[in-house]
Amino acid sequence: MGTLVSLALLSCMWTAVSEPVLPMRAVENWRIEIGPGTAGSLKIDTPILFDIEMPQRIVVKDEKHDSLPVFNPKAGGWAKGAKPRGIQTEDCSATDRLHPETLRVKDKPGQDGTFFMQGKDYELDPFWGTFGRIEGSTIAADQPVFLDYEYEPDRLDTIAVDTTGKSSLFKGKPSLGIVLPAPVPEGFTSVARGWVPGKCTALTDDNLYPIFFDEPDTLSETTSTAERLLPKTLDKLRAGTPLTVVTFGDSVTCGGGVGSDQSLWWQQQFLTRLKARFSKSQATWKNAGWGGASSAAYINSPRGSEHYYSRDVLEPKPDLVIIEFVNDAYLDEQGVTEHYGKILADLRGVGAEVILMTPHLVRPD
Repeated sequence: MGTLVSLALLSCMWTAVSEPVLPMRAVENWRIEIGPGTAGSLKIDTPILFDIEMPQRIVVKDEKHDSLPVFNPKAGGWAKGAKPRGIQTEDCSATDRLHPETLRVKDKPGQDGTFFMQGKDYELDPFWGTFGRIEGSTIAADQPVFLDYEYEPDRLDTIAVDTTGKSSLFKGKPSLGIVLPAPVPEGFTSVARGWVPGKCTALTDDNLYPIFFDEPDTLSETTSTAERLLPKTLDKLRAGTPLTVVTFGDSVTCGGGVGSDQSLWWQQQFLTRLKARFSKSQATWKNAGWGGASSAAYINSPRGSEHYYSRDVLEPKPDLVIIEFVNDAYLDEQGVTEHYGKILADLRGVGAEVILMTPHLVRPD
């Protein structure tokens, strides 16, 4: 999480980038074309075609669960019941990666036991993959069950070019939750990524990510984005005058994924790195985090409740507010503009500067 914040801060500092090194496009369901183009000493004179492997289908047999919770249809999709371990990602599950028609719940491993019936013995959320027993069914509260199922993880392939201009495709490791790009050998420069999500049936241009490179002279520019957009914050950091930072978000902003040790929280990592960068800084951190909530839920929470927007975010008169709500990923472009426009007006009304933190990839869709 600290790395995420560092990257966000860097992207805030320097914004001028060139065109992508090499253009790319999907030309068939599982074929892409890259080039022609140049980047420094790298050069591809003619377009090159690459065939991309389809996502890998994983078959799981006899996965043991010591007991099943009762299925709760009113809970959030990730919390309705148990999760097949293949699609579990921290507290959530990877959405739409389970082939729900393949899920079989049985009382013992192999094919000789009793297979329980969906809708009678257990229920399933097919999108989130969570499942649980039905109260009063033949699955007892403390009864172990075994699962058979199939799912498809995601993959992030890399296209790279060596010093001779030869381009190669490197297949990423299939994963869910944290999907790392395929590494490249020494002597190669990565120029593009190919996003291959589980259950994808064809690649489009939306799956293709040419890599943009910083212009060599932009890192020395005297006026950075942070100096333009966060001047008061930077002045206080440099001068060593008191600075109030409020972090406003959901479970990621109250230890999601790392637990109760606040030294591991992204906020503490951020403040520690600020202190290393600005040795005289006197930053005070106030947290406004609510696990499972959206920013609208926080704002609409009534006065006097555990989470109250005005008291937690506005009344401290923060100098800087960092907003992280992966649970706002449901907003469309117009919704973001309208809703975050109101939040921005509120924060500017109390004199706060703002960093909007890019959420993690819990919902690629």
